[in-house]
Amino acid sequence: MNWKIAVIESITRISLRNKTNLISRQQIISEELEQIISDVSSKGATPEQTLSRILQDLRDEGYLEFDGNGKYLLLESNHIPNSIDVHIQEEIPERTPTTVHRILRDSNLVKELKRLYNFKCQICETRLELLSGYYCEVHHLKPLGNPHNGPDRKDNMIVVCPNHHVLLDYLAINLELDSLRLKKHDISGEYIDYHNEQINKSCALK
Repeated sequence: MNWKIAVIESITRISLRNKTNLISRQQIISEELEQIISDVSSKGATPEQTLSRILQDLRDEGYLEFDGNGKYLLLESNHIPNSIDVHIQEEIPERTPTTVHRILRDSNLVKELKRLYNFKCQICETRLELLSGYYCEVHHLKPLGNPHNGPDRKDNMIVVCPNHHVLLDYLAINLELDSLRLKKHDISGEYIDYHNEQINKSCALK
């Protein structure tokens, strides 16, 4: 394991233990530095200086955000939060095997965009806080797969909260470049027009 992964995992553990995404460098040193050194199997001459360098790298790469008060805000980790269904069934439902065909998406592009916007919705600037990170989604303006066959690239994507993602998926809202509160990457007007045209077609069928 390298230093970067070890530090992210250590910050994640602190976040889960304390139920907060705000963590100080001193917390990492006092609670996790020994574990980090053990994980990387290399103490080095100055582990605290190495930690400072890695924290800066993680800030630059969008994993962390410095809050200005000596603490780091964990934006993203490899931890997958547990979720539970609201309705609990006493009986286990029957199961049947199925074959599912999924469209392969470029997960690196999705991660890059999420970090670019600090996990905030481009439409409303909402950022959902979970334990060990933040949550947002990426919407393709011209959907992938048949019959739309939209491209899997950044100018066909916007970062959104789950609420706006549903509204866009179900053609409940028009979209205009000027209506976006956050704009840090180029979005093709062609794909925005395509989304709005689908709304017009949907309305014409009603």
